[in-house]
Amino acid sequence: MQAEFDRLNGQIAVIKKSVGTERDELINLSSQQLCVSICGSLEQSLKQIFIEYAKRRSNSRIYRPIEKICESYQNPKTAKVLDLIGLFDADFETELKRQWGAEREIEKQHIDNMVDDRITIAHRKKHHVNVSSSKLEDYFKAYSGLLDRVYTHFLGAP
Repeated sequence: MQAEFDRLNGQIAVIKKSVGTERDELINLSSQQLCVSICGSLEQSLKQIFIEYAKRRSNSRIYRPIEKICESYQNPKTAKVLDLIGLFDADFETELKRQWGAEREIEKQHIDNMVDDRITIAHRKKHHVNVSSSKLEDYFKAYSGLLDRVYTHFLGAP
């Protein structure tokens, strides 16, 4: 997971360095692609965490259906993240919901906005989606913070 964090964080740094030196259109397209990548990584990482958790905690008869459920998981808006977490640990779901209603509300907003931007970009619902480097940094912070907590809770320290 750390390698993926480093890869995405490095790409954000490249985009930030390119602002003002490259054409705006190139920066915008690169930023949009990175937004899609961060969101896709969140989706895939959540799947991997829960598949591994199920593998560790159950026999193959239980593990296989859980794997199928996780494989169909897409567009990880916070409500869907809570639903998925609730399948495995209702107390952690409740705690995360509380955090997103209080001290981590901005994280919730960034995750939901990132997924909305991903859908808009992927389906070309608008001709222009503004994904600035500061927005990418906010999305990355929300993505990595959530994944760190979920990974640590279900699989132990990374």
